[in-house]
Amino acid sequence: MDNYQKQPLKLYIQDIFRAKRTDENKYVYEIFNIKFKNIMIHGVITSMYNTTHKSTNFEISDPTGCVQVYYDTTKNNTNISDGTIKDLVKSFAVISRSGDDNAPTMASLLNSIENKYKNPIDFEEGANVTVIGDIFVDDLKNIRMVSAYQCRTTTVERDIVWLEELRYLYDKYYLRNITI
Repeated sequence: MDNYQKQPLKLYIQDIFRAKRTDENKYVYEIFNIKFKNIMIHGVITSMYNTTHKSTNFEISDPTGCVQVYYDTTKNNTNISDGTIKDLVKSFAVISRSGDDNAPTMASLLNSIENKYKNPIDFEEGANVTVIGDIFVDDLKNIRMVSAYQCRTTTVERDIVWLEELRYLYDKYYLRNITI
């Protein structure tokens, strides 16, 4: 199972549905003669549903199509434990009492970390996002979806850059891998 690309493969959404599942592993897919497990997609959230404090389902759309995404924030590898947050707050209290010149910078960083900790799903319908995850097939509906382990809010400008990056990758790398 080690013969696939380890980094997420940047794809248009349409290619999630065009990729073929490999015979040796149902979690490894192939497109453009490239075997991969993880993907990176970018687009606009067109709808959100089944949202709780820790997870959500949403639909993401790019110029080539749309796909359903399931995002569970507890499976995010940047997730911070309760103990770590308590340690950060305690450490900051000690630093701020000592009169350290870096206290305002540390306060800003701690505030950012706490906001993400308290509100891990910090996006909404209409937001531009980058999603990293795995393709999976919903057995009940028999459709392909993405199980996300990282979702980041971006901007419209980043969307334009993303489309240019993909055009370059397809022209210079992906499409050249195809043997006719």
